[in-house]
Amino acid sequence: MKLYFWMLLFCGALMFSIFSLGKLSQNFSNDASVLQKKNIDLVNVAPVCLDRSAIPNEELHWLYMPQNSSELATSEYYSYLSGQLITSGAVNASDCPLGGLWSNGYANACGLEKTRDASLYLQNVYDDEILAAGKGLGVPPIMVKQLIRYESQFWPVQMGQYHFGLGHLTDIGASNALTRSVALSSDAYANLPPGSHVTSTVLSSQLLSMMNAACSTCPYKIDVPKAEQSIVYLAEVLLGYCRQTSQIVYNATKKNPGNVVDYATIWKLTLLNYNAGPFCVYNAVTKSYQSGDANENGKLTWGVIVDATANDTSCARGVPYVENITQKYYDFGTTP
Repeated sequence: MKLYFWMLLFCGALMFSIFSLGKLSQNFSNDASVLQKKNIDLVNVAPVCLDRSAIPNEELHWLYMPQNSSELATSEYYSYLSGQLITSGAVNASDCPLGGLWSNGYANACGLEKTRDASLYLQNVYDDEILAAGKGLGVPPIMVKQLIRYESQFWPVQMGQYHFGLGHLTDIGASNALTRSVALSSDAYANLPPGSHVTSTVLSSQLLSMMNAACSTCPYKIDVPKAEQSIVYLAEVLLGYCRQTSQIVYNATKKNPGNVVDYATIWKLTLLNYNAGPFCVYNAVTKSYQSGDANENGKLTWGVIVDATANDTSCARGVPYVENITQKYYDFGTTP
């Protein structure tokens, strides 16, 4: 009876928190009753997020599925990452000019060389988890690595007041993701201290803390196992965003998302949502859909959607963000 009671309590608290979080994005609800009234099967609202059956060759540089994690390996110089390694005391660059750092905290040439081994390690230590999340959850692994490169340069801590972990997740981002993923909510709940009073705010804060792998006593000042574990949480966040983005496409067009955009475009829209928010995506899809400018398959292309954002200030930062992450930055492969 005691076990049964606690199971009921957990389920009740979890459902309450998910309902509360849903208030933040109620205009883009995944309410099953609404969808059923429209003869839309809730289970099939977002299959386009996972449908890799027809990826254009020109998109394979960021949607390619590596066969093993070694294909994700990189050897870049990252000035921000190296600067953080020096600033945190993980690497001693005291014999470099200016202590290895420019005034903005980024590493200078000497600092980059001093931190080279640590930088190579940290930019590749998560590759196994990135690929596993890609194969297990369906989130494009190269896209995940590109996003981490852009957001944090593989330094998995809290940056300022609002950005956490490898993907620089924010409080709003955490709240949004929790409404879209029961698995993520369950993970956040499971990591709460015993006796915690569960609210939407508490769950969001817990998720953010799960992304922060700072550790003053660890090598490189990073709790690497915690950062590795955060990869699956980041992948769940992105998949939750893709679910929301698919719902936005439906809301804007009243059509199954898979009939409006393809796999590459839904993930570009997901990145746009992650960076610029749902209203940018809704406005862009609505305007481009109303223009009637579809491709030969009757679907909206990314180029048409970008044109639709031209005068939308809410999208100003989002489009360059998407194109930076999905550009041919690395040469991983050319086959799906």
